[in-house]
Amino acid sequence: MSRSPINISLLSPTHLKIAQWLQHNESAVMLLTEKEISQEAGVSIASVSRFWMMIGFKNLKDYKRKLREDLEITPAKKMMNTIGDFEHTKLQIHHLNKSVQLLQVTLNHFNKAYFERAVALIQEAKKLYIYAPGPSIGLAELLNYRLARFGVTVVILRKWGSELLEDLVHIDKNCVVLIFAFSRILKEGDVLLDYGASAGYRTIVITDQPVLRTHHAFDALLFASRGEQDEFHSMIAATYLVENLILSLSERQQDKNMQRLDQLSALRKKYKDDLPR
Repeated sequence: MSRSPINISLLSPTHLKIAQWLQHNESAVMLLTEKEISQEAGVSIASVSRFWMMIGFKNLKDYKRKLREDLEITPAKKMMNTIGDFEHTKLQIHHLNKSVQLLQVTLNHFNKAYFERAVALIQEAKKLYIYAPGPSIGLAELLNYRLARFGVTVVILRKWGSELLEDLVHIDKNCVVLIFAFSRILKEGDVLLDYGASAGYRTIVITDQPVLRTHHAFDALLFASRGEQDEFHSMIAATYLVENLILSLSERQQDKNMQRLDQLSALRKKYKDDLPR
């Protein structure tokens, strides 16, 4: 733990267990409640609640405040100093500062192996199916629009409940399924993961949960912070992650992609009068 030094001899075995868990999961604690911390550390909620005072904090919120301050990076501070010269509301300043923090937490959790695996899976897939409930549908549309330029066939799964099965029968071993699981993985997402084991298709999960609660296997797990449960859930870090997937795919197929973009430019020039931009 990177907070003030702790006298381990003053901690009970239970509180020592919490301290050891925090030492290895400090970035994750920003996104968890006391109940979730107790589940992960294997102790009671009451023990977690008492722990913060033992290490010099009022409560979990106070601990997170100090942790957030320590996680602030120099570029973020420079940016805040720069925008201070312009006319912005306090809300805008707060949101910008929060966005930088979410990006930093996302980078802290970045798993290069999973990211490279996700890029390779999408590149090799015959079709990319995307399950995007709620506000994540915007990210699915972004992927659909950008990847179409690279020749990737994208199918956004727009059916819910038992109607999802109508699409499920068309997904085979040559496909990849990308599942957005913000806040939690929904039943449809669990079904998509479960069926992948028998159908043979690969699965990628993008989540804001440091620990994805599912019993089913997946091929790649990508984390994007959206803030704490009781805050406005920003999509800025998730968008950053998705755009990096797009850029990495573009880089891997640079020659083919440049040919397609050149062809697109030629078409725009040819039909500029008929279909103005």
